[in-house]
Amino acid sequence: MITPGVLALLLAAIGLDWHHDPRKFRIGLLLVALITWVLLALTVASVAGARELDELGGAYVLLAVLVLLLVTVVAFAGFLVVTGVTLLRREGVRLSHGLSLGLGLALLAYVGLGVWVVSANVYGWVIVVFLLGLPAGYLGFAFVAFLLYGSLYPALMGRSGGPAAVVVVLGSGLVRGRVPPLLAARLRRGRQVYDRLAAKGSAPLLATSGGQGADEPMAEAEAMAEFLIADGIPSDRILVEDRSRNTEENLLNTAQLLRANGVQGPVVAVTSDFHAFRAALLMREHGIAGYAVGAPTAHYYWPSAVIREFIAVLRDHLWLNVVLLGMSSLPLLAWLVVLLAQLVIPA
Repeated sequence: MITPGVLALLLAAIGLDWHHDPRKFRIGLLLVALITWVLLALTVASVAGARELDELGGAYVLLAVLVLLLVTVVAFAGFLVVTGVTLLRREGVRLSHGLSLGLGLALLAYVGLGVWVVSANVYGWVIVVFLLGLPAGYLGFAFVAFLLYGSLYPALMGRSGGPAAVVVVLGSGLVRGRVPPLLAARLRRGRQVYDRLAAKGSAPLLATSGGQGADEPMAEAEAMAEFLIADGIPSDRILVEDRSRNTEENLLNTAQLLRANGVQGPVVAVTSDFHAFRAALLMREHGIAGYAVGAPTAHYYWPSAVIREFIAVLRDHLWLNVVLLGMSSLPLLAWLVVLLAQLVIPA
């Protein structure tokens, strides 16, 4: 049975957080908790109802739910593997390009271990599957929350975002001195937001943000400004921030540039869809008013990029995640210590 009190509490917490500031990772965690609670409650109710009709009905329903969950995980892992291989083939071999492939293979290996334990009747390995699942479950829950809300947030802000004084397009690197497709998508999205705000009667500025890399003939922000000018944006409506090297510096240096030019008011940070939520989290962390929106990304590039952003969010809150991941790993470590002691110390 779905407890109305629990649902009301979770919905109220989500609503209050959204009203106060939607740029919170906690909203994603609460959303996943809400969905998990509803699914568990529906499963329990279905098992109980089926058991009343037939003595084995509950077992069949539970087995069907487990099979559906297994198929979902395998399908997701397969999607990660396919997109990971496609990314490596199209964009070249790099560690960041292999994240989707690596996660997909890890999921398949974990599922394969569980299937082997059941099919081979080696139930002594159940404890291994369970203990490995504790830290994996912690990371999986957090990742699903990031994936879910990280996808919803830029879509919602793109439709309902309020007025802003400045549209800031975040850089992503030049390729052979030119604006590549990924960055061009961000600039076009920034132009769309600029036009939308202008149509509502405001007079926003456009800011380009990105420094010069060692392999780049010019600062990224300058190339971005040239792209926008060629697209019809007046040069006097563009500010150029050409010193930043990462997202945090993009935001902080642009905020400093705006203050130096006497520009006040919220900003819209425009980036790729996979990157928008983390940009919003950084804006909130540094007290920058506004919101972030995302530009579309090639489907094969998106999974590895999302995983990379999730890892970056874990790094941004390093000690909290080290403690929580360590706590979830303690049972596994304790079991390994006991096993090692049994192997070293004769009976």
